[in-house]
Amino acid sequence: MKYIAFLFCLMLAFSMVAQVDKREQLERQKKENLAKIKELNSIISRTSKKKKASLGKLNVLKEQIGVQKKQIGILSENQKLLAREANKLRQESDILAAKLKKLKRMYAQMLFEAQKTSTVYNKLSFLLLSSNLGEFTRRFDYLRQFTSNRKAQAHKIFQTRQDLMSKEQQVIFKKTEEKKVLVEKEKEKKTLEVLKTKEDKVVTVLTQQEKKLRIELERKKLAIRKLDNLIAGIVAREIQKSQERERRLRMAQQARKLEVNKPSLPTLKGDGTLPKLSEKSGKEDTKSDTRIESAEDKKEVAKAKVPEKVEVAKSEPLEKNIYYMNAEEAKLASSFGALRGKMPFPVPSGFISDHFGVHKHPILKGVMINNNGIDIQTAPGSPVHSVYEGIVQSVVNIPGINMVVAIQHGDYFTVYSKLDNVSVSTGQRVRTGQRIGSVASDDDGTAEINFQVWKNTIRQNPEQWLRR
Repeated sequence: MKYIAFLFCLMLAFSMVAQVDKREQLERQKKENLAKIKELNSIISRTSKKKKASLGKLNVLKEQIGVQKKQIGILSENQKLLAREANKLRQESDILAAKLKKLKRMYAQMLFEAQKTSTVYNKLSFLLLSSNLGEFTRRFDYLRQFTSNRKAQAHKIFQTRQDLMSKEQQVIFKKTEEKKVLVEKEKEKKTLEVLKTKEDKVVTVLTQQEKKLRIELERKKLAIRKLDNLIAGIVAREIQKSQERERRLRMAQQARKLEVNKPSLPTLKGDGTLPKLSEKSGKEDTKSDTRIESAEDKKEVAKAKVPEKVEVAKSEPLEKNIYYMNAEEAKLASSFGALRGKMPFPVPSGFISDHFGVHKHPILKGVMINNNGIDIQTAPGSPVHSVYEGIVQSVVNIPGINMVVAIQHGDYFTVYSKLDNVSVSTGQRVRTGQRIGSVASDDDGTAEINFQVWKNTIRQNPEQWLRR
């Protein structure tokens, strides 16, 4: 029975520790979410200065709604956790109450037994009625032990009552906290409804501007095609340069190999004679020599001694669309590849307003849009930083997406568009986190950048690279 009680207490302790860890995690998530809500409120307030509906405003509202739902989810989880904790404490209180009842019953029995020997006369009689010294000793020990047990039982009752009162206070505290969380959750739900109402209004206004949105979409597509062509051109150019470098390197290695393996020609002596080889040993015979009388004879001799054709080892053909790196570039590319899932955001704050790949237009029905990177919406004028060290391969202005900066990292390329106040130039080497410009704002006051990651000619999903 003792082992069962011990195991129950142990399981209860582990459960309480797990709940404490869970509560700390929820509290941490709640703080992070509140910071995100504050950041989004700042973005929407600066985006809404022009007081008109825009896709940028719609994106912020959608993000706010998502974060708000997450906050409500965190509060619901916290509420359930507090309810579970209160229930466990109530169970412990019930156990303590039953224990206290049992202790009181046992103490009452002790008091009843003590009444028989409560006076000095009765105690003396109880001792003097002993038949021998041994029985007298046992009766004396019994009285002493009985008094000690009664005191210990009284102390147990007092301690159990204190524990029970403490548990009851904890239950009250947990229920109070649960009510506070419930009130906070209801408040967040009302905020969510307000955000949904705002979203519906913006969607309604934008739906009425379908013609304008389609014109803007076509302009954006044209700018994106120019950007795609620019990036593809940069990548193809750098791949070609690397392949030319690799081809020259292989030719040089091949030439060195041929030089080492080149067959040696017989050397004519000063008087025009050719060393005669011994028929037995194949070594030069110094006793006799043959004189060459004419140039034709010399050619015949050379022809006879030099192999007619020297086989040249063919080098493997270079693979298409592959960037051939030198040692420094290979090291840079390897360290860049290790950034997957840990890459810093190119802007200090903001959210992903448009994801990688093909997806539906937020307003126009039946219209699909394709993003070769991701759009990160942030506050106007926010600084843009290089996510890793590399070499700037292009700085160009494309109408519709403002300034574009492309940076090479070995056989990787990162592209930052929709910039303003660019502070780097082509050919410049940049370090990790170096400021390369700031975020430009469009006519609606929306500030966002388009961020892309390429490996050779293959587009990567930047969300798989950026840290969460």
